[in-house]
Amino acid sequence: MKHSEKPNIEDISTSARASILAKIKAQVVGADYDKLPQENAFVYPTLNKTEQLAQFYLHLEANHAQVIKLAEADLASVISAELNKRAITSLLYGKNTDYATSMASLAPQLQLQAYDFSIDDHKASLFNDYPAAVSSSRCAISATGSIVLWPDENEPRTLSLVPPVHFVIVDANTLYPDFQSLIEQQQWQKNLPTNVVFISGPSKTADIQQTLAYGAHGPKELIVLLLNS
Repeated sequence: MKHSEKPNIEDISTSARASILAKIKAQVVGADYDKLPQENAFVYPTLNKTEQLAQFYLHLEANHAQVIKLAEADLASVISAELNKRAITSLLYGKNTDYATSMASLAPQLQLQAYDFSIDDHKASLFNDYPAAVSSSRCAISATGSIVLWPDENEPRTLSLVPPVHFVIVDANTLYPDFQSLIEQQQWQKNLPTNVVFISGPSKTADIQQTLAYGAHGPKELIVLLLNS
């Protein structure tokens, strides 16, 4: 009786890796995607804008984020009210941003600090003096309830990762149905920054005894300020 030959694990691994990379490249660049095997491809249901907003909202709430629908003119008053509820008297914000003028109107009731310093020289202050921060966002994804941040010199990544309370401004007009639609329409392959941040709720971990804990390595609270909804 002839024994069948054992499969070459290395060849299988190489083939699988090549297939995965080909699919990723095709989805990002949009080249010859229709020629790839589609039998296992996941297709998101088609939703209208109202349904996408509802989906986005539900995902965020399920992940323990707070969502507040408001007009742009009410940004300062809503942030002030939420800070008062938490007895917070200081706020960190991005300089030279579209919302900077609104934040400036909160003085002198609050201690305001534009993020115009390097983390190396102000690490202790960043971690100890600013319990809350506000940042803008580039866009959002309804299928996963994710918010996309595009860090730059005005809004460094630490602005959204260090303070325990993070306010993030999301424009409902920048909501995409899914990640593939986002990268295709914005052509990410042409203009990616050095870092992109996706957030879908406050920081959480279940590393210790598989018990879910919030705020272990980032903000304990995520407050989404949803405009034009």
